[in-house]
Order: sequence, then C-alpha cells, then structure tokens
Amino acid sequence: MSNPISIFIVEDEAIAAESLKLDLEQLGYQVVGLADNKKQAVSGIYKTKPDLILMDIKIKDEDGITLAKELNRRSSNSIPIVYLTAYTDKETIKRAIKSSPYGFIAKPYKIELLETGISIALNKHQEITEKQIKLQKQQEKLDAISKYDNLTQLPNQLSLVENFNAILEVFYQQINAQAESYEETIPSLIPILYLDFSRFNLIRDEMGIDVANSLFKAIVKRLKANLGDDAIIARLEHYEFCVISLPIRHRQAAIDLAEDLLEKITPPLIYKNRKVYIDFNIGISFYPIQGDHINDLLNNAKAVVSDNRKLGLNQYEVYSPAFHTHHKDEVSIEAGLHDALNNEEFELFYQPKVNIVSNKIIGVEALLRWNDPDNKNISPGIFIPIAEEIGLIDRIGDWVLNKACEHFKMLEQKCNKQLEISINFSSRQFNNNLLEQKIFKILAEHYFNPEFIEIELTESLLIKNPSLAIKKLNKLKSAGLKIAIDDFGKGYSSLGYLQHFSFDTLKIDRDFIKNIDANYKNASIVRCLIQMAHQLNLKVVAEGVETPGELNFLASNDCDAFQGYLFSRPIAFDQLIDLVSLRND
Repeated sequence: MSNPISIFIVEDEAIAAESLKLDLEQLGYQVVGLADNKKQAVSGIYKTKPDLILMDIKIKDEDGITLAKELNRRSSNSIPIVYLTAYTDKETIKRAIKSSPYGFIAKPYKIELLETGISIALNKHQEITEKQIKLQKQQEKLDAISKYDNLTQLPNQLSLVENFNAILEVFYQQINAQAESYEETIPSLIPILYLDFSRFNLIRDEMGIDVANSLFKAIVKRLKANLGDDAIIARLEHYEFCVISLPIRHRQAAIDLAEDLLEKITPPLIYKNRKVYIDFNIGISFYPIQGDHINDLLNNAKAVVSDNRKLGLNQYEVYSPAFHTHHKDEVSIEAGLHDALNNEEFELFYQPKVNIVSNKIIGVEALLRWNDPDNKNISPGIFIPIAEEIGLIDRIGDWVLNKACEHFKMLEQKCNKQLEISINFSSRQFNNNLLEQKIFKILAEHYFNPEFIEIELTESLLIKNPSLAIKKLNKLKSAGLKIAIDDFGKGYSSLGYLQHFSFDTLKIDRDFIKNIDANYKNASIVRCLIQMAHQLNLKVVAEGVETPGELNFLASNDCDAFQGYLFSRPIAFDQLIDLVSLRND
C-alpha cells in the first residue's frame, strides 16, 4: 500500500490551521507539519520534506509570497506550493502569480474544491518532474554519443571543458593542501599539449582509410601507454590530439614529457612487413600564464605548430606571444579600418533562412563585407578580430544595425514582407555597458519593430560570465528582441546551460550538418539536439546545408529552418529583394 500524500500547512490562524488539518486528514492526506511564521515553516519543511505545501499569503512576520519564492530558491527540487488565502485583490494575485505557484484556493473553501485544487497541483508537479527527468536522460544520451570519438573511444573536443575543469579541481586541491607546509612542492602550472599528426593524411591517401584508421588506433595505444591514466587525452578534428597533464611545478616537466613522447611514438609501425613512419609535432601552453580557458590554451598550443613554419617534423615548441603571428597585412588592415566607415566601404550581404516545410524565406542573417579598395574582399574572419582588438567593433556594430533596419524598411515597402533579421554580436559588443540603450535607440530611430530582430551570440561568449549574460539577455528579451545561440557545439560545451538562458533559437553548427545523411554519429547528435531544443521551446536552424540528402534528413527529423548554399549563398540587398519577391509569392 502506497504512503498517503504528505502536506505541510503554513497558516497564521491556529483555529483555521487545525480545521484545515482535519479536512485534509478526512480526505486521506497526511499533514506532516503546521507553521504560522517563516522560521517554523522553513525548519519544518526541510525536516519533513512534504509532497505539497498549502501556503497562506498572510503569515506572522512574513509575506507568504516572499516565503514561497525563498523556498523555491533554496531547493533544487522545488515542492509544489498552493496558495490558500482570503486575499484576492488584483495586486496580491498578480504578485502571487509571479512566484509560479501550482494553484490557488480561496478561503472560505469548499472541501470538494480543496481536494480538486490539491489533485491538479500534484498532477502538474508530476508532469513537470517527468519532463525534467526525460530531458536529463536525453542529455545523458547525447553526452554518451557526443563526448567520445567513435574511432579511438577517447574523449573528443566537446568534453574538453569538463575534463579541464576536473584537472583544475585537482590543481587547487593540491595548492590548498600544501600551501602552508610544503611550499616548494606546490604545483603552479597545468600543461596543455597539442599533438599534430596531420601527415597521417598521406598514409590515408596512399594506403586507404581502413589501414590509416588501424594504424591511428595503434598510435592511441602508444599514447595511453606513455601518458598513464592520470593525463587526459582527447581527440580533436582529423589526426590531432589534446593532452591535459596533471599539475606540475616546473615547465621542464612538460618539456621532458614532450621529448619522451617524440621518442616513444615515432618508431615505425609495421603493416604487412612494411614500415610506416609516424611523424608529428607538439605545441605546449601552460595554465594560467597563457590563458585561463581551455579553448585559449589549446589555440595557443596550436599556434606554435601552425604558425611557426620552420618547426620541422618530430619537434616540440613552447608557446610564447612571439609565436602568435598576425596576418601579413595587419598594419595596413588596421589603418584601412579606421577610414572604412567614413568611406562607405562596408556592405551587408544577407543569407536567407528558409522554413523546411514551406520552403519559404522566413528571415535572413546579416553578414558584413568590406570592399577595401587596396585589399579586395578581406575575410571577416581577419578584419573583425582586428576591429575588435583596436576598439572599432562598437562603431561597426552600430552601422550594421542601422543599415539592416534601413534595408528592411525598404524591403517591407517594396515587397510588403516583414522578415526577421539575425545579427551577430561579438564579445566586446555584448559586454558594452550601453549595449541595450544603443540597440533600443537605433530601433526607435528607424521605427523598427524589435520582434523582427534576432541577436546571434556564440556559446563561448555567454559562458565567460553567465550571470551577467542572463541579465543582459533578459533586458533584451523584455524589449521584444529574439536571441539565438549560434554555432552550437563549436564551443566545446554542453546543453545544460540552455535551460538558464532566455534563447529563442538554437543554430546547429555546420560541422554537424556536413554529410549528416551518411554520418550516423552526427545524425544521432543532431537528432537529439532537435528533440531537446523543441522540448525547451526553441526553434532549430541548421547551418551550412549544401545537399538534398542533408536537407531531407533535417526535414524528416523536424528541424524548423535551414541556411546554406543549397538554397542561396549570401547575397547583396538588391538580389535579396528579387529573391524574396520570387520565392515568397
């Protein structure tokens, strides 16, 4: 026989509380506690852990609504609260609704309505709990699929943040444990090693993918044997690894490790009596002196391999700022950027977003292009980071928003269409203290409806300071703007934080979409992403769709919209007007 539903009563009138207790017990419920003030309520609820709380809005020394909010904040598994009150004025009800109760029962109550109200609240709580459990199971399933490389069974780049944080925990535990007694042995560095086996491409091309994969797995065995169980080995893209070592005291320990790996890994492998030589390079960076995030540390370790062309094969190098070479024309690009706005050298191109079911254009992504007279068609990947570094990105961002609003007022007049415009924001723009005021001012000047603006942000931008990001997003959302999380999956993080940010759209990175109809692992990841996004009430947009097979897969798995060359490349505004007129008639 199952235990009766347990209920805790918070009521400042003793007679009313006892009467309510008798009614509840008559209905078959178990009353596990009574309280008439905050202190008694908090203590009793944590002690008894009831299935439901009946809360009077007026209690001694406290407001029941405030107490309900505090109880919800304190508990990760909130207990359903039903307000039982005689206070039914509009202002009180409005405040109570904001605390997300599971129901209201007005006093004096009828016992049938009391039972009905409790049943509805418990059913609602069960539905929410089941949904949360389902989301958690899907997250676990997705993690199992997405965080391990299928070929090597090693953690992949999506798991780097989690694994790096585990090493950091060890790092600070050692510091705290040894700070007083063993100062000379305190670890001060965490080495990050980037291993580049890119010449494996030659083995693959000459001997075939199956042979290359077999040999590559043999390399993984050598790495594991020489690194031991404490180091984290993650496979990156193609034939690359990231190794995160346990904390060390001196840089020399990492150098010794690199030299040992080069000695132990490079001896030839034997395949059908043929020697196959293994050549690779190692880049090394150190936490915290060369970065405090795994992405930055890994990029720095990569830089000494990819930027230093004289390194040669089977060598290692330690990162220093001197190795971070810039674009060969960076000085002239910087000078040109200062004049680009005044000279009207920037232009906006637009890539359509298309509804998968109707094949209609539902919006566009605005993409900045620079027509520099001296350096034609400089990639945004080159000039935007420079603009951000030298402090011009805010002015350029204002220009982009102004020009997009101007264009789409014209489009509305010519085509009688209102499309959503997605605009990318950089880290510096998003962190500007005047961001919200600037956006609202520009939209007001153009009489532009905020509901047709979607701001695209990358996950790496948001996870640097989540609490600040949440506040900014809530302000933007309250004004009617939409928020999209861009390039999802590219930032090495998980889906967990999606529940904490006010997103409207999840954009799946093109790396997951490429050949998705033939890549069963990416197919599983994307399928789970779409399902979870929809359960969180997010629209899903797939980026980089280039083939009918990719589109068919997305359509069959209920993706909402797509962008990509299959429909249209980014096009100038005049071309967009023609395309919208043609395709949306």
